[in-house]
Amino acid sequence: MAPRRVALCFLFRESTTGREVLLGLKRSGFGTGRIVALGGGIESGETPAEAAVREAAEEAGVVVGVADVKELGRVRWRFPAAPLLDMDAVIFTADRFSGEAVPSEEIDPAWYPVGAVPWEGMWEDAQRWLGHVLRDEPLDVTVTLNSDNATVRTAVFGEHTA
Repeated sequence: MAPRRVALCFLFRESTTGREVLLGLKRSGFGTGRIVALGGGIESGETPAEAAVREAAEEAGVVVGVADVKELGRVRWRFPAAPLLDMDAVIFTADRFSGEAVPSEEIDPAWYPVGAVPWEGMWEDAQRWLGHVLRDEPLDVTVTLNSDNATVRTAVFGEHTA
């Protein structure tokens, strides 16, 4: 079975204390209880960018235009002990959006300073690749998880080809 295609959308804003990123506490589904990015599956007939902006609206009530998202790279997750969990993600960022982030059934969104993201509440693999996103650096990484489906076996970076 092919990996699930997903799009992640990292929104950024400037505050009085500096640059912030919108993340959220996952309230339901895969990753419940963890701090995650906005995002989810790419639906049939939908481009990755369209999925990213749809997920931002559904999960946090924030409106982002397709023209306002920038493709930054790709993250592939491989779960050898549970291949049905495999995912291929297209990573998007945006600095332009409208509306205030509000909780949904799936996500309780919150803004975090880019220098103080809550690593302890996130999936372990985020420490391997999220820094690239926070620094607005292209990335192309394949993360392979251990048999516990949570800790990282390897994170292999390659060349990003947009």
